Amino acid sequence: MTATDTSQPRSALSTNLLHHLIDHSRDAILVVDTHEMRVVDANQVACQMLAYSQEELCGLTLAQIECSLQDIFFWEALRADTQADGKAIAESEWISSNGNSFPVEKRVSSFVDADREFFIIHAEDITHRRELAEGRGHLVAQLQSSLDATAEGILSTDLDGNVVNINQRFSSMWQISDELLAGRDEAQMFAHLKLALKDSKSFFDSLEKIRDDPNLETEDLLTLHDGRYFVCVSKPEFLRDRRVGRVFSVRDITQMKEAERSLMAARDAAEKASKDKSRMLEALFVSESRLRRLVNSSLIGIMQGGANGKLTEANDVLLQLAGVQRLEFSEQGMSWLERTSLESHAAHKNALNELRIHGQAKPYEGELIRKDGTHIPVMVGLAQLEGSLEEWVGFVLDLTEQRKADRIKSEFISVVSHELRTPLTSIRGALGLLESGVAGDIAPKAMQLIKVAHRNCQRLGILVNDILDMEKLASGKMVINMERFDLVAVTRQAIEANAHYAQAYNVRYRISCHPEQAWAMGDSVRVMQVFANLLSNAAKFSPRGEEVQIRITEIPGTLKIEVQDHGQGIPVAFREQIFKRFAQADGTNTRQQGGTGLGLNITKTFVEKMGGEIGFQTEDGKGTTFWFTLMGAMHRRND
Repeated sequence: MTATDTSQPRSALSTNLLHHLIDHSRDAILVVDTHEMRVVDANQVACQMLAYSQEELCGLTLAQIECSLQDIFFWEALRADTQADGKAIAESEWISSNGNSFPVEKRVSSFVDADREFFIIHAEDITHRRELAEGRGHLVAQLQSSLDATAEGILSTDLDGNVVNINQRFSSMWQISDELLAGRDEAQMFAHLKLALKDSKSFFDSLEKIRDDPNLETEDLLTLHDGRYFVCVSKPEFLRDRRVGRVFSVRDITQMKEAERSLMAARDAAEKASKDKSRMLEALFVSESRLRRLVNSSLIGIMQGGANGKLTEANDVLLQLAGVQRLEFSEQGMSWLERTSLESHAAHKNALNELRIHGQAKPYEGELIRKDGTHIPVMVGLAQLEGSLEEWVGFVLDLTEQRKADRIKSEFISVVSHELRTPLTSIRGALGLLESGVAGDIAPKAMQLIKVAHRNCQRLGILVNDILDMEKLASGKMVINMERFDLVAVTRQAIEANAHYAQAYNVRYRISCHPEQAWAMGDSVRVMQVFANLLSNAAKFSPRGEEVQIRITEIPGTLKIEVQDHGQGIPVAFREQIFKRFAQADGTNTRQQGGTGLGLNITKTFVEKMGGEIGFQTEDGKGTTFWFTLMGAMHRRND
């Protein structure tokens, strides 16, 4: 075979190999004619990403796929830059055949074949990457004010060992310099902490355990060279269901430790002095006097009691919190259980059980009832007295100011959300009018930008409304109007109201089972919101062309509503977080709109406030059924 004969199989092999590499690439690949900017070839990944067949996609102009204003300048700059050699990387926003837009990262190179020049575009869907960045930025902004207001020192780090956040309390506790703060380096930060610790081995052993098991939660007692005592609690930080870093919370317990140590010293001195009556009386008087001054000079309420809740000792701070005079306490004593709310009793009993088992208990929050009947939020820590199985010492911290700070934060978020909604409504209305043609004919490129802006305004409006609902529920301002209504009619209205959303995903809603009439008790407006969240989630996570089924069944005194999809199911790791705030699963079946992560939390609160229950059943690969119940109402005879 001649040299000419052998070159033909090699050329055919190279062409087949090239097509194989393109078709099996993980990226979407488009081949675009540089003169007309039309798609001349595309791989299957690009077809699936844009929801076109290959025949439909070929021939489209790039302007029909790209919907970002930056793309216009990108291509002009690429043609004009002779140094770029037809190569560039940029972020863009593409729009699929069903009208859904999503962000991509595109890598462009040029190619010449038979005097024709082409752009080869490799594109990757970066929706999830942006969601993580936006969610993280939103959480950082929300938490910053509360971090600076807390009495604890807070340090958070990311997975790469960078310090993400640090509040002023942490800096002052550890005397961190401005240069060290500016560096934001986790290793340098912990090296500084190590120099301040009297015994750093146990703490750095905990850090080693964290590196071996990143999901581990730790709690360490730290002793500093200057005599202070800190408790450091370390927990992994999650964004939705993905671990993004770790948070270290440090509380100064020096006064608590000194009071505990003094109490132990007083007890030891009293026991030793029992051998000699005169020495015992003298030592007891000195010890009690010293202890009283120390305890009463503390800013924290301190008490001593037994298993029955009867207090044997209390400092002035605690008595002032309870509104009890020292003479009254000396003559009548005081029961801790009688001075706390019923909701606090279970937490106190659990703490006593921990004392008996472990000798110490985690602090718990409760309510102290003053003599005048007012309730004060407090944090209580208990420690078992050495040598005694029944007696304990308690430390009570007034949380009133902290609750005020939390309330101010919530009110601030609510005010900002309200202030956003008014201009946002005007902007959305104006864009809607422009899109409908009220202002006359608009150039196609400008109209595309208007449509993108209108869609983003609608998304932002949903987020603002969710935040407002969440804050109203948290502050108790949400009004639930209980009334008798026809659940079947409301269900049909909800299906009609959400049908357009389902069409965007090529999904249908159908009531597969229901009684002729189902009279329920509840707020029909809130029930419509519950349906909107459940139906939109079901459509979003259903395969294209599938059907979402709604069932209504009667149970004596109760109506049960089920919304079933046929998607991939809820990941096991995410199931416990499904109803929490800002919770979102990370799965490949997540479509372009990620949502706010507040919908199911708001839905659960609405259902429970109407006296119902909510839950779900899910199975991997077979779908999920969300259900909720409402109280039934008596049928009217004339209905």
